[in-house]
Amino acid sequence: MDYKKELNEKQYEAVSSQKQYLRIIAGAGSGKTRVLTYRIAYLIEQLNVRPYEIVAITFTNKVAKEMKERTSQLLPNYNLTGLTISTFHSFCAKFLRMEIDNLGYPKNYTIYDDDDTLRLIKMIGAEKGYKKTDEIIKLAAGYISNKKMYGVMPSDVKLGPNPKEKTLLEFFKEYEFRKSEAFALDFDDLLIYAIKILRTFPEIRAHYASRFKHILVDEFQDTNDLQFELLKLLTNENTSVYVVGDPDQTIYTWRGANQRIILDIDKVFSPMETIILNENYRSTSKILRASNQLISHNVDRVKKDLFTHNGDGSDIVIRCLDTGISEANFIANTIVTLKNSNKALKYSDIAILYRSSFLSLKIENALVTRGIPYQVYGGLKFYSRKEIKDALAYFRLFINDKDDVSFERICNYPKRGFGDKNLEILRTESRNANQSMYQYLRDIDNHTTELRPNIVNTMKELISKMDEVSHKLLVNLEAYSEILDQFLKDINFYRELQNNEEDDDKIENVQALIDDIRNYLKTNPDSNFEEYLQNVTLMTSQDEISGADNVSLMTIHTAKGLEFDYVFVMGFNDGVFPNARAINERTRDGLEEERRLAYVAFTRAKKQLYITLNRDYSYSSQSGNTPSRFIKEAGITLPSLTFMGVDIGNLSDSQSRGRNIYYYDPSKNSKGVGIYKASNKQRSNVVEINTGNGIHWSVGDICNHTVFGRGKVVKVMDDIIEVIFDDFGKKTLLGSHKSLSKAG
Repeated sequence: MDYKKELNEKQYEAVSSQKQYLRIIAGAGSGKTRVLTYRIAYLIEQLNVRPYEIVAITFTNKVAKEMKERTSQLLPNYNLTGLTISTFHSFCAKFLRMEIDNLGYPKNYTIYDDDDTLRLIKMIGAEKGYKKTDEIIKLAAGYISNKKMYGVMPSDVKLGPNPKEKTLLEFFKEYEFRKSEAFALDFDDLLIYAIKILRTFPEIRAHYASRFKHILVDEFQDTNDLQFELLKLLTNENTSVYVVGDPDQTIYTWRGANQRIILDIDKVFSPMETIILNENYRSTSKILRASNQLISHNVDRVKKDLFTHNGDGSDIVIRCLDTGISEANFIANTIVTLKNSNKALKYSDIAILYRSSFLSLKIENALVTRGIPYQVYGGLKFYSRKEIKDALAYFRLFINDKDDVSFERICNYPKRGFGDKNLEILRTESRNANQSMYQYLRDIDNHTTELRPNIVNTMKELISKMDEVSHKLLVNLEAYSEILDQFLKDINFYRELQNNEEDDDKIENVQALIDDIRNYLKTNPDSNFEEYLQNVTLMTSQDEISGADNVSLMTIHTAKGLEFDYVFVMGFNDGVFPNARAINERTRDGLEEERRLAYVAFTRAKKQLYITLNRDYSYSSQSGNTPSRFIKEAGITLPSLTFMGVDIGNLSDSQSRGRNIYYYDPSKNSKGVGIYKASNKQRSNVVEINTGNGIHWSVGDICNHTVFGRGKVVKVMDDIIEVIFDDFGKKTLLGSHKSLSKAG
């Protein structure tokens, strides 16, 4: 490969440098992912580094998947088995699957997401006599999260003057105890436990530090203290450390990101070479000029000015409307005009960004009125939907029968007469027996229980079915997507959803989940089901962004790393952007982060940037809205003309009526054309390259299986085949499974 031809001068320098420690300051749109991918290819092709000696850490699963695919395309003739490209959390989850038994945990541990964590805290609160809606529940959740973000555990806490902290610490201690009993980890634990193992067992640390000779980290400006500690523990004196990021795009300090890490990393890894990528391939000069001028007001940064050869482009459009409704109408009408003037334009080329999600209501209404299809991202995620969480709770219990959080979720779904009173009885009896609720029910014939006989029989029947499925998954001979689908049918899960007229989309969502499992199985034929479940729990909102033709609505935090031809940044008022907290704190740090966030918003635009604001009454400031101070800082002139209505598109309400309504509302089902139909295109994070047996199956083929023996293929469904075996009857299998071969 001719790297000099493929890259610009600075990119080539960043890709080919043989310095041990490299910091790449990559401005927005400067080809950061390209540089990272070519760097991996260069290490393998030019420096003869073996793939399994490389680990690349990315910020999202989506980027990890893209980088894996790009690397495969750059090196089509190389076997990339062992190359690791994943997020910090995915890397730790995989590491713990191999090493967590050193801490007395089983390798089939469960990962709790934020919803599971809150559910457990509510369970603890209920046992302490609190209601689920009491303020202490929210305070406890925030307290635990804030402590663990920095690796602080209950034994590390020294009580301060806050009288509530003693109660919060009691919640924290019980939360950790209950989680440990269930062999479960939350997101922070993935990092905390990985670090603990590396610190406690020098031989394990030495093994991984010697294996990973090259560690690359993407979006390094958003690294937190725990992640940086993990990075240091994975290195030795010979490790090459390669970090890529942009201090001007640090926007996650509220969840622990520490900008000082990228600014001061040369004090830890020295001598460190810094290379600045400042040629932007995304935006026009006018967009970059405003972005550069805005961010220049920040003090804590590495100075750089982005430039481009894309030409000046159109002026930035800025409009101040009288009301929030007028602002939303302006945006919607502008989209109609853009679409009418360019039939080739896709809705997916357009994004509407906002500082806070509450701003989306008015723009959603305006888009619905005009029949503009849209999707809201960063709101209710696919894997967070109730029906998906219910199905996954069952699936998690197949792997971990100690998981009381999942059991409480499914014990009465579908409805089986197991109400709150029965749950309270079971909860008390199982804890007195030092068993999980699932284990207690399995063993209930050996206990004296206050549960009614009919309830006992119902739950015993359920446990028996689940144990049977659990065994099938453990043996891992049949396609687990089909096993799980059949189980949901057997327990009337789909029927329960079907009984509710408004649940049609929910049935399709669960079927999309089964399809997602099948696709993961197809891509990872040597995987097991617990790996799939762990990957699902690590999904982020960006992982759910599909290629459907919809206008994208999202917060700027969600838009990080994305780009669109046309970008609307709405609600550009002081008190909203920058937000009131940053203004009221009167500190440099808060305003600098808000400024970085605006910088990220501006630099998402490729062709045209629109900035909108309004003069509506603000209930937070008890006055009319005022323009954001960032407008002046960016050198953008705010027109004196005020738009009382809409001036683009000229679509009246009567003209809009009768159009097809494409409406997405996470709180209830739409009766129009469902935007979420693209959910079946979701994909799991893939961080390893796997190949199947390469066999093409047809109906009538005779096969041999290492366990089931000889059989005949009776049905072929893409990557899934049905086989009737001479001795074991009909089985549904993954056609590429290594246990299968064609009979001669």
